[in-house]
Amino acid sequence: MTLLLLCKTKEVPENEMRQFTIKGKEILVINQNMKFYCLQARCTHAGAPLAEGEIENGVLQCPWHGSRFKIETGEVIRGPAKKELPIYQSIVQDDNLLIEL
Repeated sequence: MTLLLLCKTKEVPENEMRQFTIKGKEILVINQNMKFYCLQARCTHAGAPLAEGEIENGVLQCPWHGSRFKIETGEVIRGPAKKELPIYQSIVQDDNLLIEL
């Protein structure tokens, strides 16, 4: 595993999310109260773009069928998705967000 520069922290404003592509992987970055979470950007149920979803109290809701995932762990807390959302370890170094791939 290698740490790669995904984005500058200022590219993802507080309490918002943005999607990036790195090494062919679509990554959703969520900045919740200045803590960054990096998850697979597509729902594990039907491939919906999660960047179009909603976040509330640490839970990401899919825009298509309403599956809900914990942003910290990727755990499914409401279907129809059955498979958890892959998460990526990340660190903030200076004003850079680095992701482990």
